[in-house]
Amino acid sequence: MPTTFLELTNGLLRRLNEVEIASADFPNTRGIQSLAKDAVKSSISKINQMEFEWPFNASEHTEVVVPGTSEYAWPSGFKVADWDSFHIVAHSEIGAGTQRLRYINRDEWYRNYREADLTAATEGLSTPSMVFPSHGTGYGITPSPDKAYTIRFRYFLNYTVLDAATDESRVPSAFDTTIIDGALYYMYMFKDNAESAARTLQVFTEGVKDLQSLYINHYDSVTDRRVNFGGYTGRTMSGRFG
Repeated sequence: MPTTFLELTNGLLRRLNEVEIASADFPNTRGIQSLAKDAVKSSISKINQMEFEWPFNASEHTEVVVPGTSEYAWPSGFKVADWDSFHIVAHSEIGAGTQRLRYINRDEWYRNYREADLTAATEGLSTPSMVFPSHGTGYGITPSPDKAYTIRFRYFLNYTVLDAATDESRVPSAFDTTIIDGALYYMYMFKDNAESAARTLQVFTEGVKDLQSLYINHYDSVTDRRVNFGGYTGRTMSGRFG
């Protein structure tokens, strides 16, 4: 189970030899305690930015579509879709069987299917067989549905900013020390302690590499995932830490 915001913040404060926060006082912190909360949030945010597909951010969405409607918004917290996972769920009452939706790009829909889908209006055309990325806000299905089919797909969640004491990070608790190391970096930078900041950044970097090795890297597809905040050249991260 991931650790709560309160527990992570107090873990950071202990590392700094500062007074911990009582649960009842968490919404109304000041000074170093508020900075500690911000540093924990920044560290968790940075970890989530380093990979698009952390397994602990995996989720699934089910949508009952509207006849005649081709385009739909992404669910709350959406980051990136697994396009191969889109399928129609079997539903005997409307005569639907399980059916995979084939991915096409948006331009193909514009060229070959959009006019027919729009012309069909609220009646729809038939059972959808393809899925495509909508214009920046969601996904679409074609042919436009003629019944209230159920669509299901998998996706990865974006980072959710922590707020309440009981909010959880999603990062596995085995890597709490990595979160705290990243938070220490921000705290030391605030205090203009460049030497300590450099040391904690190195430790944080090693912790992130361990997290990537455990959850991302595979022997059949090896990728250079060294975390170089001065000019990262791996798959998902660029720029400097901070």
